[in-house]
Amino acid sequence: MKLINYYYDEINRFLLIEFSLSEDGDDFYRALEMVYSDIEFYSPDIIDEDDLLDIDKTFVKDLLKEYLKDNEPPQQLLL
Repeated sequence: MKLINYYYDEINRFLLIEFSLSEDGDDFYRALEMVYSDIEFYSPDIIDEDDLLDIDKTFVKDLLKEYLKDNEPPQQLLL
């Protein structure tokens, strides 16, 4: 998995994650939008909203791995 970009919108309380999986190659990526309750549920650590202002790449990758254990990845998007 390759993390391309991520952004937490504190006003609307959602996290946008852009990433690609190994099968996507260099031509595709995927985008996942998670609301706060999803982030809280799939987070490998106990978090609160203030923690989301300082998230790092490792946290986002771990969150995404946990999400993908229970869910299908989003559709591929052309780069």
